[in-house]
Amino acid sequence: MIKCVNFNGIPLSITLIDGVVVKIAFGKCKKNAENDVSLRNALVQYWNGDEEAIKYTFEDVNVNLKLVYKKVQQIPRGKVASYGAVSKAVFGTVKYARFVGQAMRLNPLPIIVPCHRVVKSDGTLGGFGGTVPLKKKLLKVEGVKIKNGKVPLSYFARL
Repeated sequence: MIKCVNFNGIPLSITLIDGVVVKIAFGKCKKNAENDVSLRNALVQYWNGDEEAIKYTFEDVNVNLKLVYKKVQQIPRGKVASYGAVSKAVFGTVKYARFVGQAMRLNPLPIIVPCHRVVKSDGTLGGFGGTVPLKKKLLKVEGVKIKNGKVPLSYFARL
């Protein structure tokens, strides 16, 4: 079942199987998608720190991707981490920073796995599946300031 949610002015198309979220996509919802206020409220509760507010699963995701996603979920709201820092926290070395970038690109559950919180080590935003302006918007909603196209180091979390 596909449902539509307006999340902070951002349309999300959410795919559920037996009430469990398996995919979230940015953008316009399909015509047959149901606008679900209760799902939106659950997503907002999750966003605000209630990890039990929404049920989700990573379907067909390999173990290394799951490790990266779990680590990214630990980046606090209003903070960011670099691709290299996530790589070092998960694999013990920064040499898998590009893998982390690919994991963020493949992220099936944006918002639940807040890939918008992962940036380049110099604070530039890097890519984002939902567009860079959307990444900026999500970070700003969380209170992260962006100056001259970069996130200041004061917003970087320790992982």
